[in-house]
Amino acid sequence: MSLRYLFNTSGDYVAFVQGDYVFSPETDWLGFIVNGNEVYATNGDFMGYLLSDDRIASRINEPRRLRLLPPLRPLRPLRPLRPLRRLRMLQLPYPYKDVFEKQ
Repeated sequence: MSLRYLFNTSGDYVAFVQGDYVFSPETDWLGFIVNGNEVYATNGDFMGYLLSDDRIASRINEPRRLRLLPPLRPLRPLRPLRPLRRLRMLQLPYPYKDVFEKQ
């Protein structure tokens, strides 16, 4: 099963994707992925889009989506090795915002 590290705009490691599930660095289940890049929280609320640069971004002006029925809770994965910090990334263009960036 593939592993993908996620970062915020500041370059901090904030989560990882294993299969179609998103986990915190401490392996807590944060959400799930539908249609390849749409990320939903564990309660089924839409979080944002998984971008090719390993960030999750939401649109500020996007209409509220219907809540999805979440899948069964996945088994807790093994904690992956911590990746190296990334360089700061460019800010996302308006109307997008980084879901994990501290405001």
